Amino acid sequence: NSSVGQLPNVTNPFGSVKAKWKGDIGENIENVSTPVLTLMKPKRQGDKSKVSENVPDKRVKTKSHPAKTGNLDADIVREYDETLVMDAKRDANSLTLSLWDFGGQQVFYSMHHIFLTKSGIYVLVFDIRELLEPDTRNEANIYLLFWLRSIKLHAPRVPILLVGTFLADVMEERDNLQVIDKILRELMKGSFSQVVPPENDEFENLIFFPIDNKERVAIERLRSAIEQLSQRENSASQEISMRWIAFLDSILSEKQNQKAYLTFSDEVKTLGINARIPSVREQDEALAFFNERGLLIHMTSTEILKNIVVINPQWLIDTLSKVICDGNIHIDFQEFKTVGLAEDVISTFETALTSRDFLEYVWKGELVEFFIDLM
Repeated sequence: NSSVGQLPNVTNPFGSVKAKWKGDIGENIENVSTPVLTLMKPKRQGDKSKVSENVPDKRVKTKSHPAKTGNLDADIVREYDETLVMDAKRDANSLTLSLWDFGGQQVFYSMHHIFLTKSGIYVLVFDIRELLEPDTRNEANIYLLFWLRSIKLHAPRVPILLVGTFLADVMEERDNLQVIDKILRELMKGSFSQVVPPENDEFENLIFFPIDNKERVAIERLRSAIEQLSQRENSASQEISMRWIAFLDSILSEKQNQKAYLTFSDEVKTLGINARIPSVREQDEALAFFNERGLLIHMTSTEILKNIVVINPQWLIDTLSKVICDGNIHIDFQEFKTVGLAEDVISTFETALTSRDFLEYVWKGELVEFFIDLM
């Protein structure tokens, strides 16, 4: 998990399909002092994780050309190791989860929309103590409203779980939980129907999940709620062609060659043809599906963006963070003065007006047009 004060850390969310629950949900979650958003997305089928959910990668026909895909799918299946195919059939009802953790700092807000997709489960984490303290309550409310509104804008139909940490610190007065519950309900004013309250709540019908990582209180209940919501999510049981899985495997395997992205026109299109998907239209459909599942990043609002398929999200964040960051903390002004860009860097971080020379320098001339379009 990333903590406040660091860049959002999404190390390897697109990597091995063997992503599992690592530790307990809630682990390290109490190191935050401002709300942090964790997005849990169904990942690819294939590992033997004990987390049981419905993964979107099963073997079937696509909507396009249904009469022609059967033989092609069969051909693709023959190319997979027999043991792998048998394991996939046996574990057809299992799921793995990919966890995305976003820092709560305002400077990174402009990047979050890239990763807020219309599928998944959103877990909005806050410090219970900050809502109880009058001096910190207003700022905490602002953070919570920002996240609630962002999720509602970008993912209006996905479930949201509100999770309050440091439960043990406020349990001396049991009424504290009811106070927090009242604050949250007044904050939302019935406008966020996506919020899913705990079922059979031992804490008297609260709208949020109070937990304590240090004392291991209510962690299992939160894990169970996430698993149950994953089972119910319709998008998680959507069936896709084996050709699409082969297409995805060939794309992600390029990470072994230390690639952070692929070009659609030169590389991805060829991989699609090799996976028996010659139609550019169907390749676009597959990439949109993979993007929504958090398996890769493919933006399509401009032709320049559409031509880049990102397979390493940390590279994307690291590159953007060279411009979208706290200049007083992350920028070495002496370095830019040495290369004659002192005025450029001051303009960038004081007026939000930057120069092409500055962008070329910090991005080392790589995909500058792509990042300008993205920003």
